[in-house]
Amino acid sequence: MAIIQTSNKLSLRQEEYRICSKPYVFFRLIADRDGVRLMTATAAEDTGEYRAFENQASLISATSRAFEDRNLNYATKKDQMGRAYIETSVYPDKDDLLHLAATVLDQIGFEDISVLALREMKAIYDEFSVDDSGEDTYLSDGMWITSDGRLIEK
Repeated sequence: MAIIQTSNKLSLRQEEYRICSKPYVFFRLIADRDGVRLMTATAAEDTGEYRAFENQASLISATSRAFEDRNLNYATKKDQMGRAYIETSVYPDKDDLLHLAATVLDQIGFEDISVLALREMKAIYDEFSVDDSGEDTYLSDGMWITSDGRLIEK
């Protein structure tokens, strides 16, 4: 399951987190005076606990599609070793970040419980939606489901 954990991979002068699912780290989340940034991870954790996902091109491609679907502007950058990654500013909402991660993991073919749950939620949306408009669908008791598989209360 994708989780968010603290990390100190890049610097001790900022708040850092990793979004990971054994055995990989997929994203890094940096919080500093400039805001909160989400970036694809290019290198393993120094502790050896997680390694970077091997198919970086696939991770970057899927992440850029997810960012574009959410109308997030992003930049392509290179780390100290010259490896490409992408970065965007985000609002630090844990559930939203984990949903974004599950969406990307699904697109790159990585299966864990969060991806399987996302697929199930999308299947529920497909079952209950009345047309192909992509609009939120009412379930019950003020709960709606979005086309991307999120439950929201209206």
